[in-house]
Amino acid sequence: MAPWRALPAAVDVDCSLPRPAADGKGMPDWLKLLVRGGRGMPPPPTGAVLRILRQALLSDVQLLRWRDDGAAEILDTTLVAVDRTGVSVSHPESIGRVRPGEPLEIVLQGGGGRFRGRVRCLGQGSRPSGGNRPLATLRLSLPQRLEGGERRCSHRVSVGYDLAPSGRLRDPESGREWLVDIIDISLEGMQLRSRQENPGILPGDLLWLDAHLPDPVGVLDRPVRIMNARRDGQSERHMLGVVLMESVPELSEFLRRAEIRRASRRRSA
Repeated sequence: MAPWRALPAAVDVDCSLPRPAADGKGMPDWLKLLVRGGRGMPPPPTGAVLRILRQALLSDVQLLRWRDDGAAEILDTTLVAVDRTGVSVSHPESIGRVRPGEPLEIVLQGGGGRFRGRVRCLGQGSRPSGGNRPLATLRLSLPQRLEGGERRCSHRVSVGYDLAPSGRLRDPESGREWLVDIIDISLEGMQLRSRQENPGILPGDLLWLDAHLPDPVGVLDRPVRIMNARRDGQSERHMLGVVLMESVPELSEFLRRAEIRRASRRRSA
């Protein structure tokens, strides 16, 4: 039997968890990595996002999706529920094409303006309707942020060369009118060129735009907000960037046809 030997003195081991930083700004880094899977997580939606969504509750909204051919498609629906985990919209037959996990854009009116944000389809659901059959819904993730009327993020289609459409801006309060040429169009707005010199139109002005576009849009009569105004080169005419304050569902098909026509012209050149 081996002679008895004294065990080494016990070693103190600190089994306590690391403490948060002294500045008290939240979890330590190791806990953040553990909770977030080491990949990080997007920040939660701000209170402003939830406030705008709740203001738009039970109002008409639009979902923008992209078909397999890359063309944008607008789906009209209604925002029926908002909570901290997502939003629900009514589920008409046209929305049945939306697949779980598919990225979308939601466009809504709320908080004093028109907003859009990126969401993802979480699947189908239902809500009590007050009748015998529940209301079919589509569940969407919450947008991390909402952008207000940002026309620069939308795909623009030049129409000034071949279609050369024109229109008229008018101020209902003063009665003033301005003739304009339409240079390019997006789902969110347009770029216009004034025919008058020094029109006196300023960013922030809310005006009405009257125009006649080819099918399927036809007569366009919508309020617009002037986002920017600048001189057109050396002339006194001005370039005007405007955002549509109300949606125009027919614009999606109009832009698709314009792109096909432009591609065909390129091939034949």
